[in-house]
Amino acid sequence: MKKSERLADLVRMLSLLPYFQAHPQRSIMEAARDLGRKPGEIKDDLNRLWCCGLPGLGPGDLVDLDADYQQVTVLDHQGMDRPLRLTQTEAGALLLTLESLENAPGLFNREAVVSAAAKIRQIMGEETAAVFDSIGQEREDESQALSQVREAMRSGKQISFDYYSASRDVTARRTVSPARLFTHEEEIYLSAWDPTAEGEGAHRHFRADRMHNARIEAEKSEPRIKQLEFDVEDPFNYRAVELKAELLIRPDATWLADYYPIELGESTESGMVRATMTVPSVEWFLRLALGQSDRMTVSGPEQLRAALLQRAQSGVAAYDQPTDHYPGV
Repeated sequence: MKKSERLADLVRMLSLLPYFQAHPQRSIMEAARDLGRKPGEIKDDLNRLWCCGLPGLGPGDLVDLDADYQQVTVLDHQGMDRPLRLTQTEAGALLLTLESLENAPGLFNREAVVSAAAKIRQIMGEETAAVFDSIGQEREDESQALSQVREAMRSGKQISFDYYSASRDVTARRTVSPARLFTHEEEIYLSAWDPTAEGEGAHRHFRADRMHNARIEAEKSEPRIKQLEFDVEDPFNYRAVELKAELLIRPDATWLADYYPIELGESTESGMVRATMTVPSVEWFLRLALGQSDRMTVSGPEQLRAALLQRAQSGVAAYDQPTDHYPGV
């Protein structure tokens, strides 16, 4: 066994004494839940602690405890009744994690996280100065919306907000029952039951930075969580989308695959890169394809090429039409 592994074992075992000292008669099962470990592992560590103590290893020199799966009572901790001190590296890593958690979606007890981070800063002083404000804060509108969402989930109420739909390029008022918050590619989303979706209601995802003027309603929330099919790897269910666009992308624009559901293929003789793209919304795809027309070309299927051509021709024709806002143009 390596030295680092032996040290980790020692730290893990010694942390059990102050834990059970602070939580008298707590069971091994409860400790496993709190500490994120298996009950058998904790039982093995407690059995080893009986062999620990002061030099001499005589009566009164060893740790004494009464342990079974029903409860654990520390009878003699031999002075090891306080948690081990964190090293500077451990404190810095923990502080970074806490600062990241402060803006994590779905975090209801944020005050506890903020308090823990403040205590570490107070103890470590200037040694943690480099960690201060290292994690970006939520945008103001996003923070307000998320605060209302969390409160709505806590109180079991519906929530309404103005939402900008990028796929349709419109903003509308939505009233939904929040089900869960999640993060995907550094953006925070709300999964909620929308009673107006698909005529009979369905779960929809809403990006937090596109939610504005959020308000908690008086109506009771009905999130229908059991009906929510959620895949962490594919939260938007792209795998079920049948429509795929065939693309030719310039080699210096393959970074588009980092931002959109694009799978890159082989290069052509002309140097362009073949690719396929999932099309969850035709309207959204047409705007994207026109906006990135200098970087990619739609080569198929024919229905998308025809729709794209019609949209482009309509846009060009609009330049020859006068408008009420600019008479004579």
